[in-house]
Amino acid sequence: MIFKGKIGVWFWLLLIGVNIAMVYEGIHEEMKGGEMLGLFFAFFLTNIICVPLVIRNYVQIDGEKLIFVLGFGRDYMKIEDITEVYRTHNPIAAGALSLDRIVIKAKRQEWIIAVHDKEQLFHELKRRNSKIQIRKSKSAGRE
Repeated sequence: MIFKGKIGVWFWLLLIGVNIAMVYEGIHEEMKGGEMLGLFFAFFLTNIICVPLVIRNYVQIDGEKLIFVLGFGRDYMKIEDITEVYRTHNPIAAGALSLDRIVIKAKRQEWIIAVHDKEQLFHELKRRNSKIQIRKSKSAGRE
């Protein structure tokens, strides 16, 4: 079962804004060869990193594993090791392209991810491991 990753408006605005700024700079400014090459390299590097984040952004339940894929990265944890899941809006956290995030804590790992269908993910995790504590948010009581 695959859960599509959520991408916040802020990420789209940042990605589009940076690309527009670099294209504008390349078209409207008189640049020497080295400056143009540097701008092209920055444009290429920005897109080679950010575009895969948008294209490959999902969580998958595969048997007894929860697999997290973001861009070129891929990680997994055993569902039996998960102890707790809850919502968060922590802006400091990495690994999520939206501020509407969830935390998944396991015995030796902790992920912060963003998916569209949080409730379905919670349900599927709980169905596979009844020991998982599901909370509405960090400050909410346990269910």
